Amino acid sequence: MVKKHVYPIVLTIAATAALYTFLGSTNGQRRVENVSVTTTPAPAVKKPVSVVKPNTDDSHALSGVEQYESHKIDSFFIALNKHARFNGNVLVAHNGKILYQSSFGVSDFKTKEPLTDSSEFQLGSVSKQFTAVAIMMLKEAGKLDYSDTIQKFFPGFPYKGVTVNLLLCHRSGLPNYMYLCGNVCKDQSTPLDNMQVVQLLIDKHPPKYFQPNHKFDYSNTNYCVLAAIVEKVSGVSFSEFLRYKVFAPLGMNHTHIFDKGDTVVHNSVTGYNANYRKAGIDFLDGVAGDKGIYSTTGDLLKWDQALYSDKLLKQSTLKEAFKGHGRWLNQHNYGYGWRLTIFDKDTLVYHDGWWHGFNAAFMRDIKGKNTIIVLSNHVNWCINQSRELLTMLREESESAGGVASAATIQ
Repeated sequence: MVKKHVYPIVLTIAATAALYTFLGSTNGQRRVENVSVTTTPAPAVKKPVSVVKPNTDDSHALSGVEQYESHKIDSFFIALNKHARFNGNVLVAHNGKILYQSSFGVSDFKTKEPLTDSSEFQLGSVSKQFTAVAIMMLKEAGKLDYSDTIQKFFPGFPYKGVTVNLLLCHRSGLPNYMYLCGNVCKDQSTPLDNMQVVQLLIDKHPPKYFQPNHKFDYSNTNYCVLAAIVEKVSGVSFSEFLRYKVFAPLGMNHTHIFDKGDTVVHNSVTGYNANYRKAGIDFLDGVAGDKGIYSTTGDLLKWDQALYSDKLLKQSTLKEAFKGHGRWLNQHNYGYGWRLTIFDKDTLVYHDGWWHGFNAAFMRDIKGKNTIIVLSNHVNWCINQSRELLTMLREESESAGGVASAATIQ
């Protein structure tokens, strides 16, 4: 268990590691064969087997090019599993059609229970995109505006000039709530919720990091407060709002938000830190919006496809999520719940996640209609190299007649 007072340090290190790996993988210099092997020996388990799901419906059968792509993707993740001990689930799709879906390893290193398509992983910060959409739904319904300050919803909030927009794009300057809670919460056996965190910010009033809109500073506090705003405006809990407005309408039957009253997360796999030590649930797990969602690769594909339609929001509303709301820095920016980066002269929309033994990577190549979803229950950051697949997917789909047919695959 990570000591509460070092959460900010660990999160900073994790974010830096993710960004370093991302920059290395998108510039084409890093290959899967060069994955550095962790020095901690893996627990003795049966050799993971990748299971590629065949398409039983003829209308969804893979073409020769798609079978070739599926073969290359399988080889990629087999190598990642072998050289970097990747343990998790993978789904790669083009235009909503699954090219590859597979499970590697186990859900629990003690019981050796294998992962399945219905295994639910903690998404960490990948949860932020759902929080952003919840806010955008309320905006579209006329219940709030991006220009509203936090005081409209919580009159006693001590930080002036912080708008909904600045929370969404991480330009608020609000202090880190995890650091605050780790220092002032004497009882760390009882999970907190979002409203309690807002009240702590009001009561303790730790100093802000900078003036609102002065610069970009990625902060979980922003999305914790946004989830609290959803609760205040809608009159229901954040988990209920997403369940009835998003999860149920999209048929995301294996997706839920951890509730502070939960003692067991059903259908969830066990998360493990880099040294294979089991990561437990603690008092910060009751806070949602910045994290807290558990889901599967299949459910996330349903979510991905809904974002191409008007099922949840008008496309004119959604476009705000996929554009930069600050200055581009080293070809990176942030939208509403999504990270943005320049990829092949286009904008790649993506987000990483890390929390209590789980890693997640969710990439949307909107121009190429490619989707890559990787969920892991063993933290080692190797999953960020899966972005290399985007280049391959574009090259294969754009080449005319230059790809081997399925019959040529050895």
